Amino acid sequence: MGKCHDLVTDVCEMYFQRMRKHVYVTPKSYLSFIDLYKNVYAKKYEELDVEAGNIIKGLEKLNEAAEGVEELKIDLKKEDAKLKEATERTDLLLKDLEVKSK
Repeated sequence: MGKCHDLVTDVCEMYFQRMRKHVYVTPKSYLSFIDLYKNVYAKKYEELDVEAGNIIKGLEKLNEAAEGVEELKIDLKKEDAKLKEATERTDLLLKDLEVKSK
């Protein structure tokens, strides 16, 4: 922060050389700069905090979705077994019908 204050002082000297107008950097302007920096820092910190919360919520939703997918896979296996049984029954019935129709 002090280096930035020194940089502004140097720029004020360059401004004087070009425009022939004096501009001064006072302790009050430095304190204003520090206050502005603190405000910007707090705002950015708050934005990052909100983004971190959103990311955490998103990860929780992804975990919930993954658990849901695993449950659906188990249900699918059960339904697949039922489907195989039904297919076998249907095949038997078709064979019986073919025999009866002949």
